[in-house]
Amino acid sequence: MSNISPWKKDFPIFVPQAHPYLCYLDTAATCLTPKHVAEAMFHYQCYSHANSHKGMYQLSMTATEKVEQAREKIASFIGAQQAQSIVFNSGATEGVNLVAYSFVEPLIIEAMSKGERCNIVISAAEHHANLLPWQRLTQQYNIELRIAPLAIDGTIDLARLSLLLDDQTCILAFTHCSNVIGKINAVDKICQLAKNKNIPTLIDGAQAVLRGDINVKAIDCDFYVFSAHKIYGPTGCGVLYAKPHLIEQMRPYQLGGGMINTVDFQQSEYLGGPLKFESGSHNVAGIVGLVEAIDYMNDLSIKDINLYIDDLALYMHKSLRELSFYRPVVDEKLSLMNNKMTSLVSFQCEGIQCQDIANLLDSENVALRAGQHCAQPLHKVLGVNETLRVSLGLYNGYADIDKLIAGLIHCHQVMAMESLA
Repeated sequence: MSNISPWKKDFPIFVPQAHPYLCYLDTAATCLTPKHVAEAMFHYQCYSHANSHKGMYQLSMTATEKVEQAREKIASFIGAQQAQSIVFNSGATEGVNLVAYSFVEPLIIEAMSKGERCNIVISAAEHHANLLPWQRLTQQYNIELRIAPLAIDGTIDLARLSLLLDDQTCILAFTHCSNVIGKINAVDKICQLAKNKNIPTLIDGAQAVLRGDINVKAIDCDFYVFSAHKIYGPTGCGVLYAKPHLIEQMRPYQLGGGMINTVDFQQSEYLGGPLKFESGSHNVAGIVGLVEAIDYMNDLSIKDINLYIDDLALYMHKSLRELSFYRPVVDEKLSLMNNKMTSLVSFQCEGIQCQDIANLLDSENVALRAGQHCAQPLHKVLGVNETLRVSLGLYNGYADIDKLIAGLIHCHQVMAMESLA
């Protein structure tokens, strides 16, 4: 492998007049934007912009066509059988909230009207976006929020999860891949556990979608959410996949124009399908950017990208393990299967505050995350207050890992000298 990624040139942020020395290692937070995506959005905004699904003139109809073609593209990308399973929103966070208040809350209300009890099950590895909506619902209706523990390798413990699921469980919501631990959960097996007990499932795919090998039909989940900016697309655009019969069952989440079939001052009749969740104006520029990001990855070959990232991840983990002060939050020996490691790692450096390291590395143009990564409860489970997180993208190469390692060694030396002073 070359020291520099063969695709780094596709990202304008690295040009000489911008940030040529940047070592960006925070892809889990947001991917950098390739010029192909920025140019597609620029072209749409400058030469094709109109309000979709509203006007009968050509520009508007073209915008409508772009949105509906995007549904088909995204459905194919994640293995959904129908384009009408795809709902556009502002991101994975809105997708989770939509399911919580359009699907789960009515189930809770119905059960309570019959004098029945309910519970909601999530895992200990959840991002706040897949915790807080469920926490609020359970507090509002005084029902139980059950937390599925993790196995020693950081994945969801299936045996202990199964014990939490019963005929009063309204939904099982869990992450496909933790944004702290980086492990891929056995989502198909987890969904099968829930299906055996007629429990609907929601998967937070914000981290896993970057690998481009999602197949919601094979997984057999009921809902799947992700954000465009986690897959080299723009911020402010996301996707909720929902099985079509559930879309028809769910009530609208946010009310406004564009979702109405008929309306008068007394009552309203909403559209069917995903449009009833897409009130207001579509973020067509964002949707165009998401489609271009998918096309970009497909053109490069998702298989080749993943092989490249897997090799780079292996080099990253081996390099980090050579540091005497490196302390991963999960035992990495449990991850070395099939010579493949996660492209995301959270760790501490013995005797040094994570924020101090991040600040020093930033002064050397190394960008990585320090803190709790919107997963405070998970950090408590792991027994740590904060971590450093490194996450890889297709613009990274061996040179970035080498620069990270050199920076960490320098930080350790500086801190050691200060402790002796």
